[in-house]
Amino acid sequence: MWRVFVLLGAQEQPFVSAWPENPVVEFGGSLMLNCSTNCQDVLSGGLETNLDNEEKGEGQTWKAFRLVNVSLWDPAPSCYFECTDAPDMKPHRVNVTVYRAPALVELDPVPAMEVGENYTLTCRVSNVAPIRNLSVAFLKGGKNLHLQTFEKHAAREASNVAVNHTITAGQEDDGEEISCHATLDLRPDGLLFEKQSLNQSLKAVVFPSDPRLSFLRHMEVNTSETVTCEVTGVIPAEEASFELTFADERLAPDVGVGGDTARAQVRVSPSVAGNHSLKCTVSLGPVTRTAEDKIYVYSLPDLFLTVSPQETLANDRVDIVCEDSRPEDTQPRTFSARIRSSKGVLKSGNGLPLRAAVTAGEEDDGQEFTCQVELEFDGKPVGRATSASLTVYYGPQMNDSSCPDTLTWKAGTKETFTCSAWGNPPPNVTCRKDGVHHPLGVPHLVTADHQGSYNCSASNAYGSVAALVTVRVEVYEPPILFISLGVLAAVVLASGAGVGYYMYHKAYKTKEYRVAQKKAQGNPSEQQCLNGKVQADSSV
Repeated sequence: MWRVFVLLGAQEQPFVSAWPENPVVEFGGSLMLNCSTNCQDVLSGGLETNLDNEEKGEGQTWKAFRLVNVSLWDPAPSCYFECTDAPDMKPHRVNVTVYRAPALVELDPVPAMEVGENYTLTCRVSNVAPIRNLSVAFLKGGKNLHLQTFEKHAAREASNVAVNHTITAGQEDDGEEISCHATLDLRPDGLLFEKQSLNQSLKAVVFPSDPRLSFLRHMEVNTSETVTCEVTGVIPAEEASFELTFADERLAPDVGVGGDTARAQVRVSPSVAGNHSLKCTVSLGPVTRTAEDKIYVYSLPDLFLTVSPQETLANDRVDIVCEDSRPEDTQPRTFSARIRSSKGVLKSGNGLPLRAAVTAGEEDDGQEFTCQVELEFDGKPVGRATSASLTVYYGPQMNDSSCPDTLTWKAGTKETFTCSAWGNPPPNVTCRKDGVHHPLGVPHLVTADHQGSYNCSASNAYGSVAALVTVRVEVYEPPILFISLGVLAAVVLASGAGVGYYMYHKAYKTKEYRVAQKKAQGNPSEQQCLNGKVQADSSV
């Protein structure tokens, strides 16, 4: 049904109108438009437009048209009529809104954010019109974070829209869902179009300070030491990634995590002397922090110690020379060096070669000479040493302690004849008595035959020495007079004791007999027994 706007009344001025008053059509779509007038004597009428159109009906004061394939963003069609009673009536320009619903709404990828830093979110709405009817909202956790409208945007054609919003990352943002929402609101004359981007999860990281390197600042070439790179207070620590390089070579560290601390450890083994860079780069989300330092790699001399001659005779000269077998590899070139023995430092200086000389003494046999080089880093010495020993040959020697000139033994006891000497090589020691070899170091029972003089000698390839040892044997002789008197006294005492016992026994028995006899006087039978026999009764 066509709506015809014809307003009657003598007071009204003739005019032209259109329905819908504010038509809305999608770009490329079709639109029905009704043009009408309130004048009564219509001569002609129509629609002025650059769009393809079809006349769909008419009446005395109206005409209907179908606009086909609306491909202009501001078509501005005009309805017009000619009336005899209104020769100056103006045409009516129709305000057509041509739209295109948002084709795509995208939220730019949101990077992992460092807590406390500002980040810009960008929402992109593609190919939308009219932009003045568009609104874009950022949503976090389902709640409106920011809304932007475009009421003042005058252009009618479709275009892409990018909306930015800056946020300050907080630790509470970690894990929150964020999106953007586009609305094209054509009401009340048109529809409401809504489209939303995909949700993204916010990642908020805490990385408060630079990494800390722990290492030895000075290393010897071809040794191995542990290097540690540590970051503390980082969240989430398990997502921290490490890159360690030493002397521009990438290392493969072992990474461990405990609480808010992440730590990388690796062993470095420099093969070239010099000042080398140690670098640790830690990345967590958008944050990358680096710590860098230097390790000085030194190469101590390859020591070679010569003792010449290494075997010598007592009182001969011995030269000691300490050298570097690979001086071209040594770094630094200056260092302290010294040659020493158990007696103290023989020679010292800066650098090699270093020479010293000694006169060999008997006490130097087995003497160890040491060559030592030393550097000092941060007040701590580092060094290397090598040693060589000396052999000193000399003839045998004896003294009263090793071979005493007098030995006193007691007959009947066990003794061991000892006589020793020293020298290098160890001397052979023999002792003879009356031309007969006497064994040394063997226990034996002492007799008077052991008394006498013993000729002892010690010899080796470098000489001999002799000693005379006198052995005195003390023989024990008991005192005969005292023994005889003792025996005689013992006999006298024994005899006296025998006589005394006899006299005592006799007196005791006589007394006993007299008592018994007196008791038996009243009893004849007892008397008979006391007399030693039994007498017969006279009556028998």
